Amino acid sequence: MDDSGARAADSAFAGAQYLMGLQLFVKLATFSMNAVVFYLAGQVAFGVASVRFELLLSTILFLSREGMRSALLRIDADRNAADRSQSDTTRSSAQSRQRPPAHEQRIINAALVPICAGMAMAGALYVFYGAPSSASADAPHYYLSLALYVVAACIELCVEPLFALSRSRVLFKLQAKCEGVAVAGRCIVVVLTLLFGRSLNAGVDSNPLKLVAFAAGQMAYAILILLSYLRGMSFELEYSVWACYLPRKVALDSEGRQMAYVGPAVKDLAVTFVGQSLLKHLLTQGDNMVMAQFATPAEMGVFAFVANYGSIPARIVFLPLEEASRAMFSKMANSENTDFVAMSADNARIARHVLATLGKFHLLAGCILVVFAAQLSPTLLSFIGQNDSAVAHALTAYCIYLPFMGMNGFLEAFVHCVATKKQLLRTSIWMAVFTVAYALFAVQMLRGFKLGSAGMIMANMLNMALRIGYCWGFISQWFGRLGVGHGPRFASMLPHRAVLLACILSGAAIAAATLLIDQQALLNRVSTLVAGGALGIVVLREIWRFEQPFVQSALALRSGQPQRPRSE
Repeated sequence: MDDSGARAADSAFAGAQYLMGLQLFVKLATFSMNAVVFYLAGQVAFGVASVRFELLLSTILFLSREGMRSALLRIDADRNAADRSQSDTTRSSAQSRQRPPAHEQRIINAALVPICAGMAMAGALYVFYGAPSSASADAPHYYLSLALYVVAACIELCVEPLFALSRSRVLFKLQAKCEGVAVAGRCIVVVLTLLFGRSLNAGVDSNPLKLVAFAAGQMAYAILILLSYLRGMSFELEYSVWACYLPRKVALDSEGRQMAYVGPAVKDLAVTFVGQSLLKHLLTQGDNMVMAQFATPAEMGVFAFVANYGSIPARIVFLPLEEASRAMFSKMANSENTDFVAMSADNARIARHVLATLGKFHLLAGCILVVFAAQLSPTLLSFIGQNDSAVAHALTAYCIYLPFMGMNGFLEAFVHCVATKKQLLRTSIWMAVFTVAYALFAVQMLRGFKLGSAGMIMANMLNMALRIGYCWGFISQWFGRLGVGHGPRFASMLPHRAVLLACILSGAAIAAATLLIDQQALLNRVSTLVAGGALGIVVLREIWRFEQPFVQSALALRSGQPQRPRSE
């Protein structure tokens, strides 16, 4: 790597800490706001805003800008571009303050495309979401809130040229500051608007500003992030910040014979990434799409509540494990051969051992979640005044769903690290097929069996089970083709018999306590939780006693030094 590349890498890794801090701040701020908002706005408004409006917002923003953002990362900023921009620096100082250099003008031109595309998409989606047949259209100020969300999305898209330049210059600290200010502003505006609306009427259900509060918060976010970027980039750029919104043709070759706004390479990349973004959007937002079309506002509220609180273990534990395993497997893989991504024999054995260790961890975590979290969640909900049976059933189902999510995460991470481009395309097609099957099953759960949000989560389990099965088959074939023996054995991932017995007996005891003891009395609820905690300690002791090889492997992974398996 040359000196400039090394400096860019150093800047990127040094600035990553700001983005990590930003994510922590966003999670804490959003979690705190949701706890207050669910109480002030009520279940129905919270569901409409968190599912229907958020789906509208993510569709506009994700589909219009994600593909171009990915393409901009690949824009050629090599020496030729640097040489062309070097000629720009020889202009007069007055002119240089007015015009960006050529390579940044290319970025600006490309970043202006999502603004136009997003505004056109916003108009079409407003008409679609504003249909009178919508189940949410009867909510107070629904159309006003919908319009505010659409306008907020258009304002947020105006940040794109500034965001693209800040990322090109590796200004992670500036990005963190701008988004942090916007997130804080959104939280404050939502809560204040809800409090003001509640002062107009006594009850939560009669608050006329329930939906307006969410829309006003999103509008505040969009305005604040745009103003923050305008102010921050005005100090970073050598030219006027308003020049970032003026398209200008630039030379595509060193002689300046070809002039264009966006080069053909960027166009091709953008089209490719837009297609991938559409598939990714369907995979990540499939549940919200189904809920928005087929669920009632009350069911949306239950799903949004459970997704916000139930996914905390996934964000804290499972997601870091997935990212760490992805980084480890990518370093082990050798992708020089386009027909098959191979590994050395030693790396393959270590990878198999890591897969088995992660699998056992998720199965052990699944046992604990099913036995303790799933059964005790209704009791825990009662302490925060949430006695709705639909919420309890959905949260119980979500606790069972979490280990499916975790298993799928690290298995897909391995597949993406060792699959060729052709195999990745085939994998994407199968994932799309599984998503269609999930959507059909989810609609049947909602409309046919009337299971509400719990049925949606069961459909998610089916989706994850199909994806896990596909990844497992792919991994087994990959190890077989590599010629180092079999892939990871499912039997090696199963918990020890003593651990399973402890979980079964603990689960039976908790089930008997929750069924036979009146849980309305505070003392009985506290006693049930204390007994559950004591049984949890017993299960953890059995894991420590009978799962020592797994414990040692997990500690080695945590230290970043995966153990090589002692025997095959």
